Amino acid sequence: MSANQITRAYSIKDVSKKINVPTGTIRQWEKDFTGLLHIPRSKQGARFYTDMEMALLKKIKEMRDKNISREMIRTLLEQHLNGVSQPASETFGGSEKPGETNEIIAAVPIAPASNAPAPEVLKMEEMLTVMENYRQDMIREIKGVIQNGKTEIVEDLQTVINQGNMHTIQGVAKSIQRSNDKRQAEIQFLNDAIEKASELTFETFGTISDCIAKASEDTYELLSQQITESSRSTMNESKNMLSKISRTVKEAQKDITSMSKTFQHEREHMVDVMNLNLQQFTEAVKEREEAFQDMVTGYREAAAAKKHKKWWNVWS
Repeated sequence: MSANQITRAYSIKDVSKKINVPTGTIRQWEKDFTGLLHIPRSKQGARFYTDMEMALLKKIKEMRDKNISREMIRTLLEQHLNGVSQPASETFGGSEKPGETNEIIAAVPIAPASNAPAPEVLKMEEMLTVMENYRQDMIREIKGVIQNGKTEIVEDLQTVINQGNMHTIQGVAKSIQRSNDKRQAEIQFLNDAIEKASELTFETFGTISDCIAKASEDTYELLSQQITESSRSTMNESKNMLSKISRTVKEAQKDITSMSKTFQHEREHMVDVMNLNLQQFTEAVKEREEAFQDMVTGYREAAAAKKHKKWWNVWS
């Protein structure tokens, strides 16, 4: 192999077709990674790309396809390019017409190959190490966040359940107290009514006794009928009051039963929601860990494949 080798240059449209990335995206990457991605220009100011720039763009595309952030890509590129000397770009003559494929051939001196490991392979291994450390750190952070989230959810759930129990107990106690007050009021009203009826009956009986002593037998029968009707009326009133009290007690029992069922249903629903949230958190951790594992495996395979390849194309 001669000391001087031919390096091929490509226009931005050629690079766009080869790596399947729009030209606008390539220009945006030049802005995003200023200082790391150096694109040489001709005398007329037209961009041209060598195999080295194309290789860097391919790496950026692969990392962007795996949803790696721009800041992380910049860090990895800095570590990848750290210690590698920046190749000098020669000024190319000639004009470059828009819409046409331009191949600029320049004679670039290439240093003889040495037995030392390729810098690209070493940097790729360093990048894989950084990615592995980053994955482990992120997994630890995610596990810590999920553990804290589980603790907070359990504490919040216990607080809500305790508050719900307290509110339910207070509600039942108030309902029972109101029912007792209402029942006591009705009983007191019934006692007053019975007492008044008894007093009235006693007074009526005394009056009747006096009248019986003075009245005839017909008057006695008439008074007996009146007493009987008065007693029946009093008994009917007593039965009605007792029926009302019985209905009130049954309604209170139904309310207590309904409130107990409602509380049981709400508690089961809250437990189901907590289990669902814990399952979703666990699945999210597994998915992220699998995604990172796939990404690291892809980089390792790429590094293993590039050990037998150079990053430039040789043209005779």
